[in-house]
Amino acid sequence: MVTLTEAEYRDRVTGGWIGKLIGLALGAPLDGEKSGPDRETLEQYPEALSRQRGAGHEGADFQLVWLRTLQGAGPGITADDLISAWLKHLAHSRREYAYARANFRRDLPAQVSGMFDNPFREGIGALARSDLWGMLAPGDPEQAAWYARRDAMLDHSGSGFHAAILLAAMVSAAFAESDIGRVVEAGLSFIPEDSKVARAVRDVARWHGEFAHWDRTRDMLLRAYSTDDARDSTVAAGFLALALLHGSGAFERTLLTAANCGWSTACVCAAAGGLLGVLLGAEQIPADWREPVRHELIAGWEVVGLPRSIPSAMLSAQTRELGRMVIRAECGGRVQLAQEPPEEPSALTEPDASSFLRQLAFGPYVASYRRGPLQVQVDYDGPPTIGYDTPRRLGLALTNAATRSLEVQARISAPPGFVVTSPSDAITLAEGTAVSFFATISAPREHAQIATANPCTLFLSVEDGSEAVVPITLIGESLWFAAGPYGSFDEAHAPEQPGILAGDTPLNDEGCQRLSVPEPSVNLLAGLEGDQGTYYLATDVHMPRARHARLRVGCNDGTRVWLNGQEVFFQHEHRAVSPLSADEFPIALRESWNRLVIKMAGCSPRRFLSVTFKDPDGQVLLEAVNTAPRSPL
Repeated sequence: MVTLTEAEYRDRVTGGWIGKLIGLALGAPLDGEKSGPDRETLEQYPEALSRQRGAGHEGADFQLVWLRTLQGAGPGITADDLISAWLKHLAHSRREYAYARANFRRDLPAQVSGMFDNPFREGIGALARSDLWGMLAPGDPEQAAWYARRDAMLDHSGSGFHAAILLAAMVSAAFAESDIGRVVEAGLSFIPEDSKVARAVRDVARWHGEFAHWDRTRDMLLRAYSTDDARDSTVAAGFLALALLHGSGAFERTLLTAANCGWSTACVCAAAGGLLGVLLGAEQIPADWREPVRHELIAGWEVVGLPRSIPSAMLSAQTRELGRMVIRAECGGRVQLAQEPPEEPSALTEPDASSFLRQLAFGPYVASYRRGPLQVQVDYDGPPTIGYDTPRRLGLALTNAATRSLEVQARISAPPGFVVTSPSDAITLAEGTAVSFFATISAPREHAQIATANPCTLFLSVEDGSEAVVPITLIGESLWFAAGPYGSFDEAHAPEQPGILAGDTPLNDEGCQRLSVPEPSVNLLAGLEGDQGTYYLATDVHMPRARHARLRVGCNDGTRVWLNGQEVFFQHEHRAVSPLSADEFPIALRESWNRLVIKMAGCSPRRFLSVTFKDPDGQVLLEAVNTAPRSPL
């Protein structure tokens, strides 16, 4: 068992927040510089910390809201609690945040919202806020990992998800372990060994041991794992591990290494400073770093309805108060707080992550629910979408957690015109057993009308007369028509007829390939095959009212865009296949139907095209619907 005195917990949490503020003040002005700053200038940087007035970051914005939410929900906080708080208090519209918010509004379950149609799902957003969970569950990396998982799955998956769990577990371990190598290993034990983040961190540890120079290790990490995105979470996790290992517990050396690495310096420096602050305690942070920095956090304008300026002493007090509640409710037998130090120093025991890793193995498209004595799992087995005339199979699993056998009758409802096929016989579940079965939902084109979100419901009737309800939302796939390949991108081809561009000519399967697109914001060409050349992609978008909007078009080659017959955008540039290879521009959508046509140069065998409609504030515009054919004129 890990035993912390009240005074020690206070000092460590205070150190965590001060270290994070120092890291933000150091890293924020350098954020996004892939080459890293001038190192000689950076060596003198502590003197400039006082000029950074409470530097903030979106990760800290989320932490402020999570603290307020915990005060109301308590240690048993759920993903739904976090989503409600997000929708009420956070208006962030950059990158992964906008796409996750759209998924909340589509009523997708939390376990799916971070993965679906989110081109930035492997960014650093969750990593930037996950150290809070380590401070709330000190000395209990497993509990910290569970909290971080519940948080990160809201808007991330893959590396963005694993990096957040890694940091939360490391910060928790730092309360009981002073050896940096063991702290890193404790974090690694809670993410899959074959994950990209785990491989990157282990490679950093190996390279650092072989070369003993951070410069060489940095270069090798970038050669092996870098992308076009400076906010890539795998690179950020690798840089964090490099800074910690190279710093060997020395605050200044750790922070300067993190800053010298460049890329997402605000996130990495804040994470390194916070972790070192927890490991050392506030009093052991060097005075020339601790004293100049402003001991307050300034929230961004996207935080709604909460104070904008929060002193670090208040942050520390709130964290400790909630941490005591977490320790009492969730960390029994593993962590205790005491007034006096134990007779023998406590140490972090080898964490058992087997149960946690089994949960991660379910994958990003499995949603779990507890309904009375039943544990219910819905496996979408891919994006949670539905298109016309393509049956969608769902895997369903029921586990009986009661102390007696149960007889359960399952049925599924769907919107009008949809066809559901599922077992009709009663299911008998002995105590502690589970049963799995499949259900199929389809939307015939001649009977069903697919909407943006298509609510289905799983009803589970138990023999005692009770009934459990589990929501199953299927997102309507976008309907597009593709034509090509044609010749030169600089020449006009048949689809540029005025009637097609303006929407006077109906889109149909004659001379076109119909595409049912699950994730248009990620890549709507997933189902398009063909030779290199010029392609045309067209769709009809319905709007309930006229409004100004923004269109985000991502492509690795040239694009020309028409809306209702008017050219609204043109560019011809060869780019990487990356979410960052995108342009965003204003458009005016009219009431009723709008014809969107995109001409795309296909000079490369790898073709990438993404489309997102946004409102003027940058949030995904769910009013713009292109899931069904245009009604006849």
